[in-house]
Amino acid sequence: MTVFSIVPAEFDGALNTHSVDLSMDLTTLATLTTDSGITVQATTWDAPRGGHHVEGKLVFPATKDGKPILAEAGKITLTTINVDVPSRVFEWELK
Repeated sequence: MTVFSIVPAEFDGALNTHSVDLSMDLTTLATLTTDSGITVQATTWDAPRGGHHVEGKLVFPATKDGKPILAEAGKITLTTINVDVPSRVFEWELK
């Protein structure tokens, strides 16, 4: 018997700056997009609010509309908006 486990996409992150306060909630500012056309909003950012140096885990859901978000993905893109610049984009190849 083969058992598949669907787990959320999680990123460990550290934000460090001396120019802005890092009190924002990244769940409202971060999206994960796959090259198979799926985009999801972050569900959890567990870092403390405020200050100039924060570390936490940014979590995205494992599925969208019942479909695993990473099932057919070859590349993922993490985009954050309005943290210290209008947009930051990070990309990873999965295959």
